[in-house]
Amino acid sequence: RSARERERGRGCEMAKLGEGDARWIVDDRKDGTNVNQWHWQETDCLEWSKQKLKACFVGKELVVLDQGKSVVLESVDVTGEAYINTRKGKLIAGYELKVQIPFKTKSNSSEDGSQVEGKVEFPYIGDENKDEDAEVTVVMGATDNSERRKLADRVKQMLLSKHKSWLVSEMNAFVKMLSAGGPALEKGSAKTTSSEQKKSNEGQAPPPKAAKPKPKPKPAAAKTSGKSIELREEFYCRPSDLFECYMDPNRVRAYTGSDAKIVPKVGESFSLFNGSIEGKQIEIVQNERIVQDWRSSSWPAGVFSRVVITFSSPSEGKTIMQLKQTGIPEEDNYGNSNTVDNTYQGWRMQIWGRIRQCFGFGC
Repeated sequence: RSARERERGRGCEMAKLGEGDARWIVDDRKDGTNVNQWHWQETDCLEWSKQKLKACFVGKELVVLDQGKSVVLESVDVTGEAYINTRKGKLIAGYELKVQIPFKTKSNSSEDGSQVEGKVEFPYIGDENKDEDAEVTVVMGATDNSERRKLADRVKQMLLSKHKSWLVSEMNAFVKMLSAGGPALEKGSAKTTSSEQKKSNEGQAPPPKAAKPKPKPKPAAAKTSGKSIELREEFYCRPSDLFECYMDPNRVRAYTGSDAKIVPKVGESFSLFNGSIEGKQIEIVQNERIVQDWRSSSWPAGVFSRVVITFSSPSEGKTIMQLKQTGIPEEDNYGNSNTVDNTYQGWRMQIWGRIRQCFGFGC
């Protein structure tokens, strides 16, 4: 056979175990990282959460009675789940935790032998409540002794009245840390610190490079307008009836079935569906036109769209409602690209559809 045929023949042979060309072997390499956290990655944060909460609470002594009696926080019991998802460089925290902190009373007097025990409880720490103060309760241990029951009631009352704000602030600080990235955030800080330390330990600074000519400034890029949608539907009612479905908070609560905050004044903020939708009143023309800055809580921070709603009555008892919404982002805060369709269907089903059903404005 020719040299070319012999070379081609060797290329068709199966490599034996351990004899493969190293150039084609895929190893676990240190440089095989998830560059810029682009791909989906999940980090379990439950153990990290336990350690952080222990550092916050365990060993703390809280004075509860004037007679020198105090409460000592002994341990922290954390159940539930906590994780950080990373996608396209964004950190998304998810957590549902129940935290219990057992304690016992301690007296500075050797003659005072009456002691009680109990637990400080945070019954639910969830990511949907991250902007709210944590709920905290105190549960005292059972006792058959009437004097100890009285002592337990006093300890519970004083623990909440004197130290509730501190307990809540410590938990809020933990929630803020976890929501910002938890262990993923700490790893990023550690890398930055180590690289800075390495630079500082290097001896002499390298000689300065020759100055490069300054590039001409680029013209400021225009702010992208995003996507837009338009809707038009007929309702069997007066324009004033539909207008009040946006401006009357009681009507909004009725058809959404959730909390709503509405102030029918230009410049005032509003929110629907327990804060899932929020915005500001830009223009209000009674029974004719509403203009709002409007956003979903799942959109990237600071991104608002512009909503224009008009009402017209072609004949008595009939109203045409038209909506145009511009500036809808192409992706939400989690990297999902169905934002436009979700917004369109939300108006049709969750708002206009519910208005029809709740108030009987027809099809």
